[in-house]
Amino acid sequence: MDTKPGTEPFLAGIKEIGKASAKLKKIIYKTPLMLNERLSGEFNADIFFKREDKQVVRSYKIRGAYNKSAVLIVKASKRG
Repeated sequence: MDTKPGTEPFLAGIKEIGKASAKLKKIIYKTPLMLNERLSGEFNADIFFKREDKQVVRSYKIRGAYNKSAVLIVKASKRG
């Protein structure tokens, strides 16, 4: 599978990300980035962590779990 920008699989991946993002807007919210001073100093760079622990379920995994569940529910309802 070609994953280079401008190729068909890449564009399909971008569309899927967009669909997943739209579904997730209903249940999650943007979480802040937080500067990690220790690592920033150690590597002489601004290193930030995404604070997914600020989500209601305290985990970044809500995105993948919710999206997979939503897809499975649609497939199951189509089967009856």
